Amino acid sequence: MNIRRKPTMEDVAKAADVSYATVERVLNGRGGVSREKEARVLEAARKLKIDRALHEVSVRWLRVAIVTQKPTSPYYVALRQGFELAQKSFEAYRVLCSVTFFDDLEPQSIANVIGRVAQKADAMIVVAYEHPMVVDAVARVAKKIPVVTVASDLPDSGRLAYVGIDNRCAGRIAGELMGRFVGHEGGRILVVAGLRTYLGHEQRDGAFRAVLRRRFPACEVVATVESREDERSTERLARDAFRKYPDLRGIYNISVGDEGIARALKAMKLERSTVLIGHELTPVSRALLIEGVMDAVLDQSPFVEAVRAVEAVLGHYNRGTPSGLPLQTPISIYLQENLPPEY
Repeated sequence: MNIRRKPTMEDVAKAADVSYATVERVLNGRGGVSREKEARVLEAARKLKIDRALHEVSVRWLRVAIVTQKPTSPYYVALRQGFELAQKSFEAYRVLCSVTFFDDLEPQSIANVIGRVAQKADAMIVVAYEHPMVVDAVARVAKKIPVVTVASDLPDSGRLAYVGIDNRCAGRIAGELMGRFVGHEGGRILVVAGLRTYLGHEQRDGAFRAVLRRRFPACEVVATVESREDERSTERLARDAFRKYPDLRGIYNISVGDEGIARALKAMKLERSTVLIGHELTPVSRALLIEGVMDAVLDQSPFVEAVRAVEAVLGHYNRGTPSGLPLQTPISIYLQENLPPEY
């Protein structure tokens, strides 16, 4: 009988083009091996199906630096909670997730934080807008360690992967909903962005406008204003818009601040005559949907995005078992009548 020989560490060394000593150090968790060689050894060992639980191999800890803005809005709170879950879920793969918040949203400040944090990291996860200084900072980091962008992409940065929704698709959906809700008579529409330098915000805005131009020409987008990701500013922006355009029929809020817009509409007694579409299902947007102030919410599950981003890093280092889930996360559309149970 022809009995197949079990693969050995010598076989792994040959497949990975490293020494036996390197394989022994990696598989026995003794350290002192570069990231690139460690990844080659683990990949070869998995392909050869060496007889050991590779997910339990005591390799060195991976330090994943997460850089994002401060969790002052529900989206960033949920994102932070997602990274906390990822830390617990993937602890067996020896990964340490460390979150650093930007001091402010000025591009030089963001670039400085990215460069500083990368010095002691094996991988980086970034939520940032597209600006030459920011892209350049990320590109310098991406030459040394894998970088994953979340929510809004930086496609020219050399990043490893983007995790998030298709923002153009989200904008098209919002445009379709707005056109249908406003009706055939159309009217003037306001767009409230966080920062249009976020590629995701720019893509949503452009796709929203394109659908209205093509399918609902009676609707006119009169302006895109920026909240600068400040929830407190949206009430003022909404009031200013109605002073300039008293016949506004709809508001598409791309980013934070649904509550501020709702306050303005209620104060002017326009909450029933103005269509309001926003993003992220939060306790606030849920309550506004139930109340009838908001008409639709597009949700992108930041909790899931955080977990998938860490999975992408682990996949790069050949740690863990791939979940098979796509990096592009699904978009959920919530109306008053299909809200999920509140836990």
